Amino acid sequence: MSNAGIWAGSIILLYAIIIFYQSFSLDYSTRLGPGPGFFPRWLSGGLILLTLMYIWDCAKNNKVSTSELWPKGRALGTILSMLGGLVVFTVIVNTTGFVIAGSILLFAMFIRDYKWYYALSASVAIAVLLLFVFQSLLGVSLPVNEYGW
Repeated sequence: MSNAGIWAGSIILLYAIIIFYQSFSLDYSTRLGPGPGFFPRWLSGGLILLTLMYIWDCAKNNKVSTSELWPKGRALGTILSMLGGLVVFTVIVNTTGFVIAGSILLFAMFIRDYKWYYALSASVAIAVLLLFVFQSLLGVSLPVNEYGW
């Protein structure tokens, strides 16, 4: 029987160590105050400490089997469809643009709970709305295709 807390803590610890290491490539301070490396260094350092305490606690007290934590049935299908949509989004967003990739991601999330035509129309509408909000109102560039969406 494996301890799920130790596995989860180890994954988070690895993530925190990578972020902590990468924070040293950023300036810790500037002449105006904290630099871009200030928050990642302190937050990931704190996360490392908290994760080590969590792993220690799981090793001593809270032994939870990994098989007890995995969802079953419909919930597992929902998680897998969401993760699949996220993988597809990540792979195609630079080629197809945000609207198409975002629509596919949202469709993968919505299709399990809504009829396909509601899921499709809501997915496209939300992706277009997000593109408009980020590019027009917030001034944040998102990946677009040759048609500008």
